[in-house]
Amino acid sequence: MKKSAFYIMLLALCLTGNVQAQSWQQSVVAALDKLSQELDTAHYDTGIQIYDLTANSLLWRYNDHKVMRPASCQKLLTTITALDVLGEEYDIQTTASCTGNIVSLSYTTDTIRTIKYLKGDIYIRGGFDPTYTFDDLMLLVGAIRGMGIDSIAGFIYADTSFKDLPLLGNGWCWDDKPSVYHPYISPLLFDRGRLTPESNKYPTDIDFNPALHFVQTLATQLAKEGINCHGYAINADTPLNSVTVYVKKTNILELLPRIMKNSDNLYAEALFAQLSHSEAGNGATYKDGAKVVNSVLKKAGVNTWKVKVHDGCGLSPYDFLTPATLVNMLRYAYNNKRIYDNLMPALPIAGQDGTLEKRMIRKPALGHVFAKTGTVTGVSSLAGFATASNGHLLAFAIINNGVLKTNIGHKIQDRICTELTK
Repeated sequence: MKKSAFYIMLLALCLTGNVQAQSWQQSVVAALDKLSQELDTAHYDTGIQIYDLTANSLLWRYNDHKVMRPASCQKLLTTITALDVLGEEYDIQTTASCTGNIVSLSYTTDTIRTIKYLKGDIYIRGGFDPTYTFDDLMLLVGAIRGMGIDSIAGFIYADTSFKDLPLLGNGWCWDDKPSVYHPYISPLLFDRGRLTPESNKYPTDIDFNPALHFVQTLATQLAKEGINCHGYAINADTPLNSVTVYVKKTNILELLPRIMKNSDNLYAEALFAQLSHSEAGNGATYKDGAKVVNSVLKKAGVNTWKVKVHDGCGLSPYDFLTPATLVNMLRYAYNNKRIYDNLMPALPIAGQDGTLEKRMIRKPALGHVFAKTGTVTGVSSLAGFATASNGHLLAFAIINNGVLKTNIGHKIQDRICTELTK
């Protein structure tokens, strides 16, 4: 083949590829433009941005600058920030320590007997581990029994200084009963703050404290092992001269699937608390966590004056952002391999798992959309990644505010994702 013929053929192939790419883009944009005409007259508000990550160009936008409530898509901000700031090697730690010393006491009955007791106190410092279970608490019982003591002369204290005292997030409804969706946010709890490990019921007593329940249960289980203590209490700081007895560590990567695929609010708040503590240390507040999130938003090129961060999970009615904010953070994650490689596998997959298991169950979206859902009263959102038919990877954010029924938002979001993956 002559060189001229070869170059002509190569040019033709390139032009064909460009035409196909242009045709795909024109088709998608035309479909979305038609959809936008419906949205213009809808009773609810919608904001959308779609970015072609492969081409590094904006594909389409609709009210993407509007400030809206994100619901659980707020978890994307929390997770991306945590992966960036804390890193994938960060561990959440719950530490048991003791003060004083072990004393031996001999006495005579028919024979000489020796008992050993801790002349001091035990402190359980909570690091807000949402995975802590009753079985973990029993491992702690075993560690204390392993000290070789028969009793504790002092108290068992709960150290909850890791964060501030409120057990509800900022703006959360004070009269909401604790549940799977509306958890206590205590640095020290087990089995998600439920009353018993075998029960899925949550306490309704407004004076219930998960940390107090923790040390009370610990004291009860120790007593069953023959190790009694003088009492138990909360809100005591672990002394600097204490000696570590047992540490449970949980890597933050273990939290990601439940945060993303299951939209677990407790796990998201635990991750947010780690950010707060990394900024301010003991007694950290949501404002400290927001400061850390804002620092990463700025790195992602976001105008933070359009963002309000009041919790880590999106339950707060004070959380606000724009669709463009979410896409900027997704782009930031995509351009940072360390973040993207941990975030992408944790996202729900359309028609396959998580909160998208029963949505987009047919092709072309099936298995080609990886996104975080968001739902609270009046709000429906979806943000993440989609693989287009031309092989390009897209980042998108769709937020519906003022929807009276959740499925209204779902239908719009699913239609858009179907168009993107055709």
